[in-house]
Amino acid sequence: MRLAQMKKSIILVCLILAISITGLLAQTQKEMEKLTLSKDIRINEALQILEPFFIRDSGKKLINLSSYNGPLGVPINNLDYKEALELILLKNNLIQTEAVGYIAIQDKAATDLGIGVETGKDSIMPTAEAVQLPEGVSPKDKQVLINAVIMLVDKSYSKSLGIDWSTLVDGKVKVNAGFSGASQVTAPMNLSAETSTEAGNYTIDINTLLKTIETEQKGSILAKPNIRVSNARKGHIQVGQDISIKRVDEAGNTVESFFSTGVIMDVEPTIIKVDDEEVIYLKLNIERSSGVPSDVSTIITKSTSSTEVILFSNEEIAIAGMFDTDETTVRSGIPILKDLPWWVFGIRYLTGYNTVEKKERELVITIKAEIVDNAIDRLLESRSTHM
Repeated sequence: MRLAQMKKSIILVCLILAISITGLLAQTQKEMEKLTLSKDIRINEALQILEPFFIRDSGKKLINLSSYNGPLGVPINNLDYKEALELILLKNNLIQTEAVGYIAIQDKAATDLGIGVETGKDSIMPTAEAVQLPEGVSPKDKQVLINAVIMLVDKSYSKSLGIDWSTLVDGKVKVNAGFSGASQVTAPMNLSAETSTEAGNYTIDINTLLKTIETEQKGSILAKPNIRVSNARKGHIQVGQDISIKRVDEAGNTVESFFSTGVIMDVEPTIIKVDDEEVIYLKLNIERSSGVPSDVSTIITKSTSSTEVILFSNEEIAIAGMFDTDETTVRSGIPILKDLPWWVFGIRYLTGYNTVEKKERELVITIKAEIVDNAIDRLLESRSTHM
């Protein structure tokens, strides 16, 4: 009986000792985690020291989105990591904002825009408010990246191949190869039965088609411009030049005016939500123009196209139907003799003749629109990647 009581007493004492030791160890570990930092250490260095504790307890990184990376300005003496961060933020007029996967350190005066103000002694970085951004513009606005390919294609080749540019879907376009000699035209594209949709019709990757047209010297890519435009703002692309036209005004003064020519694109994308999905409402104005000098003045010829389309992100469309004519003079006849100078007894006129070849070319523009994150989200992603 006494032996049983002694065993119980020993077990009880052991439990008390174990609890006491566990508590002591926990207290010791907590004391060991107390931090002491110099007031001269820079904020980014301090955050790197504090970050492992936050990752361990909350799974979140620390990201400094403020523009200040000066010294702490206050010593950290025997504080835990949370108290240390609070003191650092208080001293430097900063705040913390929690998000998924990270805690952002921001300037208190600019958190409404997510852009910091330099609080160090050497320089001051203005906020978005200070530089007076246009009304309705914010760093938190999403943007639309627009990629375009501008190409001139031989109309007769395009027609013989039966290209239907309006069928461009998912990066593929339909061609109608069901004509005499189709194999000669479609051979460079390696079209197979797997790509055939019905008798004589094929679906081909748009990039493969454009590359083939260039390889076969049936067209040329003029430019591949891209532009990033903020939501509901306007963008402008010009591939060409401004030409000068001089005229005399009513007072007899010579006035010089400049006109833009070439391929000119004005875009205005607006991101809208449809059933929780984001799509792009895109306004497009396209102009193809050129200046031709004449005896009196310069004649500007132009063709224009305007459209409004709704696209999902990364969708691509093609715009075609604007034509121009390229005239080339070709001399034919008896070799050598047809190319003699005119003063050699006029032989060139007896042995050769000139013909004018006209080639009609079609302007084809493919446009892809992609929704990209706003500047703040891109900055967060960049900084979290490099930390």
